[in-house]
Amino acid sequence: MVSRRSHTKSRHGTPFALGCSNCKRRRVKCDEQRPFCGNCTQRQDACVYNAEGPYFFAGKQSRRTRQTGSCSSTRQRHTSLSFPEWDTTLNTFRSTNESADSPVLNMEQLQLVIQWIQHTHTFLARNEETRKVWETAVLEEGLKAPFLMHGILGLSALHLSCTRSSEQGRWLSIAISHKNKALSMFSEQLSSINRSNAKAMMSFAGLVVIFGLGSALTPGTDVGPSLDALIEIFTLARGVQAVVNEGFQFLLQSNFAPLFEATPPTIPFAEDVLIAFDHLRELNTQLGQQSVGHDSASYERTIEHLRDMAAFTWAQPTSMTLVGGWAIRAPSQFMSALERQEPFSLVLLAHFCGFLNMARGNWCVGPWGSMVLKEINQLLPSDWQRHTDWPTSQVLGKEHIDSNVSPMEN
Repeated sequence: MVSRRSHTKSRHGTPFALGCSNCKRRRVKCDEQRPFCGNCTQRQDACVYNAEGPYFFAGKQSRRTRQTGSCSSTRQRHTSLSFPEWDTTLNTFRSTNESADSPVLNMEQLQLVIQWIQHTHTFLARNEETRKVWETAVLEEGLKAPFLMHGILGLSALHLSCTRSSEQGRWLSIAISHKNKALSMFSEQLSSINRSNAKAMMSFAGLVVIFGLGSALTPGTDVGPSLDALIEIFTLARGVQAVVNEGFQFLLQSNFAPLFEATPPTIPFAEDVLIAFDHLRELNTQLGQQSVGHDSASYERTIEHLRDMAAFTWAQPTSMTLVGGWAIRAPSQFMSALERQEPFSLVLLAHFCGFLNMARGNWCVGPWGSMVLKEINQLLPSDWQRHTDWPTSQVLGKEHIDSNVSPMEN
């Protein structure tokens, strides 16, 4: 059996601590208040969270509102990059030192909007129809929902931080500032999702998932691609579905409808991929016959969903449909087994990593597939490792397959 690694439950119920980067570095307990934790507020440090917990999708609010002078100075530092506040009258951003009738022109934010239109939005699309939604419809919703506009600007800035090494620090700081502002505003509306904000709420929830993937690839951050971090991404993705469910019928009849058309493309897989899926089904059947505790039915559905979602990656390698789609569709029993690191669940996740690695050209995916696969292979006992031959050969090369591994006993 796979050895169990102990986990420290955070106050938000996630399988590993989500404290801010300063508290992690100082090895002190973080109260995880958002947007600024108590320790950073007291020390007047910039508070940065490198992963977003699912509590944003569960409607949990900060337990206290800070009115102290130290908090004000901390918040000022987070907005000291001269980001204008949202002007509800002008329906745009306005600098605090401008009068309401002054002309508004913020070149930095205009640059981020151009980045979104020209580049960032394309990595969220799986086809031309969904690309148009992300490019135009989502941006138009951002004009009505400040938190979504902050999310769009934040993700575009994060994209720039990952692609412009010479300006990485600058754009990362801007990305984090927009993200913190957006999360604070977004959480206030979680308990009142309706037709007026359903599009914006769903869009922003999706952006949080992408931000979680991309921020883990930024040099200098405390959280990088790992098995635990990927499980957290899955949790966030399932949270998106919880937000969608609040206004699903309305969304399905709106101009956002293409986002919900997830019929797998009819593109044939290569022979080695078909063999790999056949092996997973046969192994699932074998394990069900050997152990009454093995949930064959749930695993069978998980395998079928993986095949369906992998087809999107096969058709469009940079598509993000695999990441969120599989997590949303996978049975809760599988997600629980994955948190317990049951061997067969890790084998299935290894195959997911094989397809995820095909999307490595997407700036927010990069080495996620290869890094998590390496960790899975280290966790699996030797008699299980032969069941990850296909993803290992696809991602790491055939030379990484141990031909001397003994087969699983029948």
